[in-house]
Amino acid sequence: MYKIILEKKSESFFRKLEKKEQERIAKKFNELEKNPELGKPLTASLAGLWSLRFGDYRAIYQIKQNELVILILKLGHRKNIYD
Repeated sequence: MYKIILEKKSESFFRKLEKKEQERIAKKFNELEKNPELGKPLTASLAGLWSLRFGDYRAIYQIKQNELVILILKLGHRKNIYD
């Protein structure tokens, strides 16, 4: 099973969310630990990264297979996550 690590900005964003949203994201992260390719692979300038959807929010992450780590690089609202 993979381990999820949040970058500092992602963790800060997560902590500011309402408890209900935090629980929804945590549940999805639990699924992601078991299946790191649960999200969609990104293309163009974000090739090599993945996107995971939960409601109006998205996580941009990188799979580090050698270390069994999923690094959450960015967590935010869908309207500006790819900026």
